[in-house]
Amino acid sequence: MLKRIVCLIGAALGGITLSQAPEYSQQYTQRLAGAVDELTAIIAQFDADAARFGLTRQEGLERYQASADGFLTERGISMETVFNRHERLSTQLADLRQAPAGTQLFEIARYFDTEVGAAALEDFEPAVPLTIAGLAYVIFGLALGFVVFWVLASLLGAPFRRRRSRVRISRAERM
Repeated sequence: MLKRIVCLIGAALGGITLSQAPEYSQQYTQRLAGAVDELTAIIAQFDADAARFGLTRQEGLERYQASADGFLTERGISMETVFNRHERLSTQLADLRQAPAGTQLFEIARYFDTEVGAAALEDFEPAVPLTIAGLAYVIFGLALGFVVFWVLASLLGAPFRRRRSRVRISRAERM
């Protein structure tokens, strides 16, 4: 009886926890889109500055690299990092937006960006899942929580379980 109660509590915890997955993925996607927008603005400004001097983006970066000034060299490296991050986050955002409902969490896990993820978690607000995907996560969470707590209760309770004595009676003894 106690094991069933513990497992039902585990199921409830699993359902509650996983029910928040769609909301977290939505908030992560919003943060990701904001980061992409900001990086796009920085890149557009860099490209515009380079174009004013008749340079392409790559030529502007090469000017930074060729500079004897350590500050400018480091600034060029920073801009390359911005370009690479923008490309990576833009790819993830496109994949997230194209992912079927309920699978966004797997896309997030595939490309997870710690800065975006930490910021989304810091401002995370739980929500009631009112979508089919949310319901699917609740059901999966309930089942997963129940199974995990069942296994844990079984393993932890094994040393304390009473053993039934098995008395075997042979046919010869019955007669």
